[in-house]
Amino acid sequence: MALWEIVRITVSEGKQDEFASVVRSYLPLLKEDSGCLDVKMFRAVDKEGAILLCVQWESLEHHTEVFTKTEGFIKFAGAMAPFFTEPPEAFHANAVIDGF
Repeated sequence: MALWEIVRITVSEGKQDEFASVVRSYLPLLKEDSGCLDVKMFRAVDKEGAILLCVQWESLEHHTEVFTKTEGFIKFAGAMAPFFTEPPEAFHANAVIDGF
C-alpha cells in the first residue's frame, strides 16, 4: 500500500526559493525511482522558513530499505542539508481522509 513520507523542514531565512530550486533539480532522480509515486512541497505563508516535503512511496520498505541506500539519496540529502536550521522531522503516514 502506498504511503507518504512527510518531512517538516525549517530553512534559513531568505533561502526558501533557493531550497525549492535545489529540490526541483532532484525531482528527475525521484521520478526515475520505480518506488517513488509523487512529490509535493508546501511552503508556509505565515511562518518564515517552514516547509513540508511530502513524497509518496510504493511502500515503507521501498523508501527505508531501498531508496535510502542509493547514491541518489545521498546526493539529494546532501544538497538539502546546508539549508536546514535544525534537523528535519520525518514520519510516514497513510491517507485516512482523501478529499470530500
